Amino acid sequence: MTKRVLVVAIDIDNDLGRAGIKTPIVGRAAVLEAATRFALYDPEDSDANTLFAAIKIADEMRLKGYDAEPAVITGSELGGVDAVIEARNQLEKLVAEYNPDGVVVVTDGSEDESLLPAISSIVPIIAVRRIIVKQHRGVEETYMLLIRYIQKALTEPRFSRLFLGVPGIVLVVFSSLALLGMLRQAILVGLLIAGLAMMVRGFDMEERIIQALTETPVTIVAYSTAGVTALIAIVLIVSQLHSHTTLTPQLLASLVRNVTSLIGFSASIAILGHAASKFVSGKLRLYREIVALTLVIVAVVLLDTVASALQQMETMSISEFMQALASSGFGLYAIVSVVVVAVVWRGAKSLERLIAQTSSRASDKK
Repeated sequence: MTKRVLVVAIDIDNDLGRAGIKTPIVGRAAVLEAATRFALYDPEDSDANTLFAAIKIADEMRLKGYDAEPAVITGSELGGVDAVIEARNQLEKLVAEYNPDGVVVVTDGSEDESLLPAISSIVPIIAVRRIIVKQHRGVEETYMLLIRYIQKALTEPRFSRLFLGVPGIVLVVFSSLALLGMLRQAILVGLLIAGLAMMVRGFDMEERIIQALTETPVTIVAYSTAGVTALIAIVLIVSQLHSHTTLTPQLLASLVRNVTSLIGFSASIAILGHAASKFVSGKLRLYREIVALTLVIVAVVLLDTVASALQQMETMSISEFMQALASSGFGLYAIVSVVVVAVVWRGAKSLERLIAQTSSRASDKK
């Protein structure tokens, strides 16, 4: 029996869309037309080579007895989760229409290969072919390649947010504080903003943050309040450190206690706001919020115990700090905290399961 195979070329950032080419595309004639059209639109883009390679691989597989067809799917200019979801939806349409026994994936870079897990969950992957464009890498070519990537970073939204937006915020904050004579604070705040941006991008939290902020007006109020409170805590740290030349155990204890209460308050407001938003939307799965709120309370108690231990110290030494922790009962608090979190987590899961069963029974009666 002849195996049906799709040779799928992937354009995860939807460069084909900029040329007005709609996807998904299947069939040799349709893919050849799209490849030619895109090559004329942007001869320097490697996606054209990917499309031609898909056609060539499909032709070679036909000569070997396979029922092979080239195809093209694209993602989104936004990148990240949006691109994966869009490309997955297009692949599902192709699989439903063509019903292949497997696919050969053709890509021009590692970014396209991030889609492989999603593809393998829909249809078996027979092989992956990565297209590397041959070129003479002289000084001039390397310079032109660098210019091209800089233009991409400045014009495409998913790159410009990171390469223009974050540095712009850092420069504005740095310049404003520097004009006020707070150069040291400006450096610290700039590093803080850059670090937060790296965390958000590194853990791919952009879509989650945008979704959380746009759920209901409750979340906007809650997160705004939490953000202002966290900012006050940061300003408090900076001002206290700036007003003291030496760091003493008593100063550190005061910092820990004050900042812990503010950060705990801001985190609690954010969690409660998210829980209220889910409740208003009719979502009763709140065990994560219950456990998170418990963790915040436990963390505040433990850090307050640490502050109490610091107040007992006379010098900044590790041995004295460990003795102070032991005398303040930190070990007992830590054990009790672990038990409390475990019990709350288990209870919240059981409560959520009970609510789900009750809801299903009510719907069955209706």
